[in-house]
Amino acid sequence: MSSFLKIMAVSLCFLIFTFPLVSSNVKIITQGLPPTRGIHVSVGTLPNSNIIFISTGEIDAYDDVWVNPDTEIDWYYYVDPSGVRFLGAECYTRAYSMCPRLNLNVSENLVRFRTKAKLVKGVPVNDSILFNFGKSAYKVPVSEILPYLWDKSWVEYLWGYEINDSLIFFPRITLEIRGANFRYQNCSIENGSVAVIHLIQGYNVTYYIKTSWKRSKIKSEVIDQYELLHLLKKPIYIFFYNGTFKAFKVGGINCRYFTVLATANNSTSVFISPSFYYSNMVSPFGSANATYSHSKGANVTFPRQDKHEFWLLAAILFTVAITCLLCRNRKNM
Repeated sequence: MSSFLKIMAVSLCFLIFTFPLVSSNVKIITQGLPPTRGIHVSVGTLPNSNIIFISTGEIDAYDDVWVNPDTEIDWYYYVDPSGVRFLGAECYTRAYSMCPRLNLNVSENLVRFRTKAKLVKGVPVNDSILFNFGKSAYKVPVSEILPYLWDKSWVEYLWGYEINDSLIFFPRITLEIRGANFRYQNCSIENGSVAVIHLIQGYNVTYYIKTSWKRSKIKSEVIDQYELLHLLKKPIYIFFYNGTFKAFKVGGINCRYFTVLATANNSTSVFISPSFYYSNMVSPFGSANATYSHSKGANVTFPRQDKHEFWLLAAILFTVAITCLLCRNRKNM
């Protein structure tokens, strides 16, 4: 087989595995090893206050408990009728590549906006969620809330506080995404030197609530890559209600991919492994000079466009295939 035909055959083999738009029966899939890093996201408030608090961190894909402290970030938000204000973020380790580089005085912002607030759990009543503060109460139609939740089970875990005759509420949920089962496939070229190892990845998505030092699981399911990409298109929302319902985006969970090339026994394997990170969607509150950026080299994007991502992966894989074959030909010269 000529070098040109080998390149074409390898490229076709890659594209058959990676192209999600050829047929409605072809799902978007992940090539490579199961991810070694998942994500942990917890939504709540600072104790007895009106400050929305979101804690994020990376978790090992096969460890049920451990959150890497070097990756922990605390995100702070203030909500009023006009929308959400991002007050800043604090990192456990400033050297962490995804730690936001903010020109904000977080402590000063928290002092400025923080007030005492009583947190109340919403109670499902018929087709509404009731938040009862004693002297006042709010009934929010479930139909208004459901489109903004990752899962309908979250309806039973909505908490809120009252401020200026208005209700601020949110899903007091912890969620985790980690690698689950996978299936092995192999694509080899006859009489050629390149073999493509292909793994179809599953992901375990778990929702739970934390009480004291314990946690109680709400739901856990294994989904494929196509379902995961669809799920990640939905941000995390904070809700406002004073007779009029409003949903404000605060952040989203995104992926970035790492590519590893392994060669053995005249065969080349390409591994593309995803990891997850939380991305703030709210403009920072601060002076006109306030900036919000990540450290140099970090891959920061909002929810991906699947079509663009495909062409990026296809280009990477095509380049790897050509490189491998050229190296092979040099050895044979």
